[in-house]
Amino acid sequence: MNATNYGMSPAEEKNRLKELRSFDILDTLTEKDYEDITTLASIICDVPIALISLVDSDRQWFKSHRGLPIDETHRQYSFCSHAILTPDKPFIVEDSRLDDRFKDNPYVTGSPNIVFYAGIPLVSESGYGMGTVCIIDDKPHTLTPGQVNALQILAGQVMHLLELRKANLELGIRREMLEIKNKNLDKIVAGRVAEIEQQNLMLENMNKELQAFTYISSHDLQEPLRKIQTFISMISEREYNNLSEKGREYFAKIEKAAGRMSLLIKDLLAYSRTTTSKQSFDDIRLSNLVNAVTDDMQEEIKQKNALVILTSDGDFKAISFQFRQVIYNLLSNSLKFSRPGTPPEIKIGYKAAKGYELTLSQCLPEQNYHIITFQDNGIGFNSLYKDKIFGLFQRLETKNIHLGTGIGLAIVKKIIDNHSGHIDVASTPDEGTLFTIILPFQ
Repeated sequence: MNATNYGMSPAEEKNRLKELRSFDILDTLTEKDYEDITTLASIICDVPIALISLVDSDRQWFKSHRGLPIDETHRQYSFCSHAILTPDKPFIVEDSRLDDRFKDNPYVTGSPNIVFYAGIPLVSESGYGMGTVCIIDDKPHTLTPGQVNALQILAGQVMHLLELRKANLELGIRREMLEIKNKNLDKIVAGRVAEIEQQNLMLENMNKELQAFTYISSHDLQEPLRKIQTFISMISEREYNNLSEKGREYFAKIEKAAGRMSLLIKDLLAYSRTTTSKQSFDDIRLSNLVNAVTDDMQEEIKQKNALVILTSDGDFKAISFQFRQVIYNLLSNSLKFSRPGTPPEIKIGYKAAKGYELTLSQCLPEQNYHIITFQDNGIGFNSLYKDKIFGLFQRLETKNIHLGTGIGLAIVKKIIDNHSGHIDVASTPDEGTLFTIILPFQ
């Protein structure tokens, strides 16, 4: 292979490298999502080495490298450089020692002694090969059609992660541009109407991007994840007894990671719906909402031997399905963070009050408010975390317990904001937590 252009025209290589750099992924830190993919590829294909390789101008860099303790190799000897020349099909070498292209390759004759190689190209939307999801063995190997299909699914998942990263980077740049424009608005008088129209157009584009993200989350991310979970089930049913003890340990971690990714996607969708949903307020009776949620959570409540008590009832106006999500998330939070050996006791109460009766400075003195409280006897947490727990991807961490996706309480906060309300929390380790929701009368 020509060491100057590696089988591509100068124009093609220039465009390909420009596309690769648009993802801003090279030389980034290790990420669990990519590590899980190479682990799964290694187990499915029963090989010691699995890589996510990105082909740079004169090197191939590994975003994840299972079984190979290096971060990059020279592109001149890269099998992946051959694979990206045909991005529409797998590149498989069953025995490199018999292949004139590779038999003298220093990575074949020396460490890591590549004999078998299979690479599925990572293809950008423009059709350029960015790199591969590849597997390597030091002995001859063949793949079943099912294993090839599994590798193609994993390669598709990597590209979805890369495209999502790219979209987030572009959105961040646009937000920075919008912030700069907002800072300069007071200095610009002439053309103000035109600027507002431009901002509305940008907002419309951002909403379209948000809808696209929701689609990716609900379909493009969940579909390959469902396939991964299907393969997990197949391996569990048919091949589990053939795995070593260490392999079973890795397999359990993969299964757990896939479940967590599924939960994360669902929570992200729930969070996005709290922003985009039409706000239609309904008459709600607290007891009806609590009964509906506890019916849905019967198994979790029974498993924990929990007691849910409605100490007082009341009526208020709210977005029905959103407020149902609030009750569900807070009850779920109390069940997750219950004390070992102590049945959870969760008390839900309601009262109405004037603003001057409340301690929050945001409350207007003569405004009427609904106050809804959730109190549990769980493990609690240090008050230092009080201002952090409602942040997106902030997970409660107490007594070495790490539960949930870190989105549940952020969803609660977002919904309360949608209702022009406030939520406060007080907690003491080993005694429990009290959430207080304050909603203005509608």
